[in-house]
Amino acid sequence: MSIDYRNAQLYELYDFQYGTGNTIENIGGDFPIYGSNGIVGYTNKFNSEDAPVIGHIGAYAGIVNWAYGKHYVTYNGVICKIKKNINPRFGYYSLLNSNLQGRLRGSTQPFVSYDLLNEVKTYLPERKIQDRIAKVLSDLDAKIELNNKINRELEAMAKTLYDYWFVQFDFPNEQGKPYKSSGGKMVYNAELKREIPVGWEVGNIGNYCPSSGGFAFKSSWWTNEGVSVVKIKDIQEDYTIDISNLAKVDLTDKKIDDKFKAKPGDILIAMTGATVGKYGIVPITDYPIYVNQRVGYFNLGKEPTEKLPYLINSLNQPYFREMIFSLASGAAQPNISNEQINRISLIIPDRTIVNKYNLKFAPFYKTILNNQRQNQQLTELRDWLLPMLMNGQVTVKEAEESLSMAAEPSVEYKTN
Repeated sequence: MSIDYRNAQLYELYDFQYGTGNTIENIGGDFPIYGSNGIVGYTNKFNSEDAPVIGHIGAYAGIVNWAYGKHYVTYNGVICKIKKNINPRFGYYSLLNSNLQGRLRGSTQPFVSYDLLNEVKTYLPERKIQDRIAKVLSDLDAKIELNNKINRELEAMAKTLYDYWFVQFDFPNEQGKPYKSSGGKMVYNAELKREIPVGWEVGNIGNYCPSSGGFAFKSSWWTNEGVSVVKIKDIQEDYTIDISNLAKVDLTDKKIDDKFKAKPGDILIAMTGATVGKYGIVPITDYPIYVNQRVGYFNLGKEPTEKLPYLINSLNQPYFREMIFSLASGAAQPNISNEQINRISLIIPDRTIVNKYNLKFAPFYKTILNNQRQNQQLTELRDWLLPMLMNGQVTVKEAEESLSMAAEPSVEYKTN
């Protein structure tokens, strides 16, 4: 008789075990160390393999990450040992669907307990159905990760050439040879306390693209009216902007000034709070995105990607964030103005060299934006399918058809 439990419990899928030791020395071995929310180092021993890791205690309690290959889990994580005849990836998606963060024990220090894990109800179909569900969701995750990998590689290439041309000054000279290494003339710059190529200047960020401020939107604009307004919390440390909680309605009839409307490829920067100075590239959306007060806005013009490569890689230099922290310190609430941002030093190379760099990498950043857009669509589909598959509202066949239609979404770079 086939198994098709609608009210199974997680202990029928896993044996749970807290990780070992609060910390383990990061000695750079072959096996990643997992804490409560991802990799925190590497070591030469392991205590789990190809399995989920659940955040055990603290701010990340209940978060579920999939750990590939052999890995070591500290006490900050929960080891999940899959039981016989359970598809490991199906078990992983069962955990994701279990809302563990909404079931935590403890008030001052939230944590995941064994009894919490064991009592959670879940769907447990027969193995062949598990396999098909796992494949649908895993295929979506694989496509998302492939896009992320492509983006990382494109960003790395842009960074490598930026360093080569604008840090080491080995951009191509008139003969196509590396400038500085081929004896190109250099001159000492007192402000930078180093030599720079003759003809280059030290200006500031405002000379290349000034930052301006957003609008003081009332909270009702994004709660009641549904306007998609980016706040500081939406800007992520990985140079992206989280739009998952923004309104997705085109309300241009509200006649909001277009100078507060950001385009795909523009850059937004946090100007207040503990994460002051974090910045992100505006993604492609089907609706306009507006910039809130205390968010700086680099408006890169009609075609932002034509100026984006040089600016984003300049902002990625360590000195930029260090300068932001220095300027914003000294107050109870770290704060920086657009005027201060615009005065931060920036090497202004020969225009021909900057244009050549931007022209080379503008297509890279268009691809990055398109991949991010596709990932947004795929993530929304996965997050919709997950609970639907687990409660039987969508059949596996219907999910497979949805995946087939979403395999190559029609995505084009565009400005709003």
